[in-house]
Amino acid sequence: MRLADRYIIKEFIKPFFISLLIFIFLYLLIQFLEDLGDILKEKQKLYPLFKNYLFQVPSVFVHLSPIAMLLSSLFVLGTFSRYNETIAFQVAGISLYRIFFPFLLLGFLFSGISFFINDRIVPPLSLKIEKNEKKIPEITFYTKEKMLYAKLFDREERALFDLQILSYSDGALRRIINAQKALYLNPVRDASRIKYGINGVNKEIWILRNGISRQFDRQGRCISQSEFNSLKIDLRLTPKALLTGYRKPEQLSFNELLFYLRRLRKDGLHPAAQLVDLYSKTAVPFINLFVLFLVLPFLLSFHLPASRFFGIGFSILACFLYYWIFSLGIALGKEGLLYPFLGAWFANFFFGTIGGFLLVVVRK
Repeated sequence: MRLADRYIIKEFIKPFFISLLIFIFLYLLIQFLEDLGDILKEKQKLYPLFKNYLFQVPSVFVHLSPIAMLLSSLFVLGTFSRYNETIAFQVAGISLYRIFFPFLLLGFLFSGISFFINDRIVPPLSLKIEKNEKKIPEITFYTKEKMLYAKLFDREERALFDLQILSYSDGALRRIINAQKALYLNPVRDASRIKYGINGVNKEIWILRNGISRQFDRQGRCISQSEFNSLKIDLRLTPKALLTGYRKPEQLSFNELLFYLRRLRKDGLHPAAQLVDLYSKTAVPFINLFVLFLVLPFLLSFHLPASRFFGIGFSILACFLYYWIFSLGIALGKEGLLYPFLGAWFANFFFGTIGGFLLVVVRK
């Protein structure tokens, strides 16, 4: 490694970690202020809350490190521009591409670190955070014969809200049930509710409230439809089994999510959303690298302001644009409009292509 490379890396590291720590602090402070009303209303203890915030730090690092990467790059190259150090590098025979090398090396390094944190540290901490939550949003559970989705699960009430159940037979959709609420009714624990006429202890009965049930033939045509105020159904699923079998993508490592997808395929299911989540496990960390392809050519080809306020604003704006296009690619992939891999990597490829073109222009 050349002396110039070590110099650039040394100048980069300090502003990177300072800006990253500031961004993480601001993120957690904003979240605390948002939760302050609930804390005062429910008289929550602060220690468990702060522990949850501490568990979120690795995940926040993964998502905010690209902003710190941009800001630090702007600061370093702005300083070089102010003191004509970029020109000095070129006079010494160091090409623009060679000046890029330390930044790209750091992009690779922090992409690898982000992948490791996102794959090994974030999942177990996310599970610990969820164990402390009384209400869990966005529950999805798959079996060979059913797919269950609920907007919210209440641990204390043992209830699902805004529930949808899709039942399959021989790979064809045969029944859809929608209900505003589903209450778990364990016949052993809730013997006082014998009025529902539940016999036997092996059934896992749920009482569905205010919903509609539709039956379909093998061609997918609706052949019957009925509304109900109360419907008794055996889902063969306890709340504990539901939470054990269901885990959000951020609670799974890459290998665990891959194993889960193979199990779904074995059951005859091919969910595109989970495939996009799998490829996102690799796409998100590499934002640290690809975002540099867009910014560095501009910094070296135009004399941009070197002020810190400009650097902060430009970094945040560029990352918001990046994450917006990233979200667009994810949405298109989950809707089946793009291949899952292309949907997850859409933003990286988009900005990488633009950056590669600009690098060629800069050389000319």
